[in-house]
Amino acid sequence: MRIVIAGAGEVGYNIAKDISDAHEVVVIESDEEKIVDLERLNVETIIGNAANVEILKKAEVKKADIFVAVTGNDEVNLLSGLAAKKLGAEKVIVRVGNPEYVDRPVIKNHPLGYDILLCPQLVLSTEIAKLITIPGAVYFASIEDLEVVELQVSENSPIAGKRIAEINIPEGIIIGAIHRGNEIIVPKGEERIFPGDRLAVIGWSGQTGIARRIMGIPVVKNVVIFGGGTVGSYLARMLDRSSLNIKLIDSNERRCEELCSMLRRTKVIYGDATDIDLLIEEEVGKSDVVVAATDSDEKNLLSSLLAKNLGAKKAIARVEKGKYVELFEKVGVDVALSPRKVTYLEVMRQLRLMRVETLGDYEASIAVLEYVASKKLDGKRIREIKFPENTIVGAIKRDGKIIIPKGDTEIKLGDRLYILTSWKNVEKIDKMLS
Repeated sequence: MRIVIAGAGEVGYNIAKDISDAHEVVVIESDEEKIVDLERLNVETIIGNAANVEILKKAEVKKADIFVAVTGNDEVNLLSGLAAKKLGAEKVIVRVGNPEYVDRPVIKNHPLGYDILLCPQLVLSTEIAKLITIPGAVYFASIEDLEVVELQVSENSPIAGKRIAEINIPEGIIIGAIHRGNEIIVPKGEERIFPGDRLAVIGWSGQTGIARRIMGIPVVKNVVIFGGGTVGSYLARMLDRSSLNIKLIDSNERRCEELCSMLRRTKVIYGDATDIDLLIEEEVGKSDVVVAATDSDEKNLLSSLLAKNLGAKKAIARVEKGKYVELFEKVGVDVALSPRKVTYLEVMRQLRLMRVETLGDYEASIAVLEYVASKKLDGKRIREIKFPENTIVGAIKRDGKIIIPKGDTEIKLGDRLYILTSWKNVEKIDKMLS
C-alpha cells in the first residue's frame, strides 16, 4: 500500500515507524526538526504545508491507498483531507481536536467526503465512560457481541491467591490472558492469580458482569471529574443520564456557568482540582472513581494522586504525552489513557484484514484481533497453528454462537476468531493468517 501521512508529531511518527517496513510511506511535515527525526525511518519526506495542493501533488496523493491527516492543526487536517480526496486518494482519515467540527466521536463516510473523521477527545470520553459503568474495569474492548474486559485483582478479592482451576467460572466466560507487570501470560488451569494482576476476561456482551461478581468488585456510585473541557464535559453529559452521583470541578468560572446550564444531575463546582482543602470539603476521598481530564498532564497526575491519597478508590487520568502513560500508572494512577492512541489504532485497523482492538496503551498492551478464517485455516485444529508466544484464540464465533475453544477445536471456513496476544505480535499474526 501507498500511505501518505500529513504530520510527523507523536501519532504521525509512530504510524510511519510501524508501517514503513511493510508499506510505501510518504510523510508531509512543515517542521524541519521533525523531518530530521524521520530520517532514521524507511520513509519519503516532504517539507511543506499539507493543505497546499502543490505539496499534495508532490507527494503523489493521487496514488495513495490511504491519506492520514494528523497534524496539530484541525483546519490543515480538514483542508488537506478534502484536497487529497479530490486528487484521488482512495481512503481519507482525518483527526480533529475541536468538537465543533463533529457531533460524535467517529464519523464514517462523512458528507464532505472523508472516509473517517474522528475526534480523539470524544472517543477518549467514551472509553472512560465504559470503564466507569463497568465496575472494576481497567480497560475494555468490544467486537460485535463479544466483550473483552481487563479487570484488576485487588488484595481482598476472593480469587487472589487461587489457581484458575479453583475458580468457579461459568460456561461461556474465559480468562484469556493475565497482564502481570510488563508480562502477558496465557494462563493454564494451574496458573495462580496474585493481587495486582489484570485479567483479560472474554464473554458475550453483558456476561462479563458475572466475572466481576466472582472477583468481588463493588458497584460504582460516586464519580468526580476534574476539568470541564472537551473530555470532561462530554463525559459528564454521558454520565448525567445515569443514576450515578457526579461532581465536576473546573477552575474557569464562566465554563462552570455553561456546564450548569448543560447538565441536570451533575453538581458543578468552581475551584482548583489541586486544592486539597476543596477536595476535602467536597469529600472527593469518598468517591469510587475520580477522572482527571484537564488539559494539563501535570495537573492530572497531581489531582489523581491527591484524590487517591484522600481515599478515592480508583483514578483515571487523561495523558496527552504518550510517554507519560507508563509513568502515571507506576506512581499510583490506576488507568492512564492517551487520546493519541485512538488515531493510531484507527489507522492500524485500516491497514489490516483483521480488526484490532486493544486493552491498554498500544505499546505495552494486550491486543484483541478479529480474523475471519479463510481456506488456509479451514479444517485445522487450534493446536496445529503455530502462533507466536503469548497468543491464544480466546473465542470463536460460528453461526451466531460463541465457542470457547480448546486445543482440539477444529476451525471452519468463515469462523470469526478472536485472538489475544501482545501488541508486538500483531504484525506476525497478520502475515501468518492473511
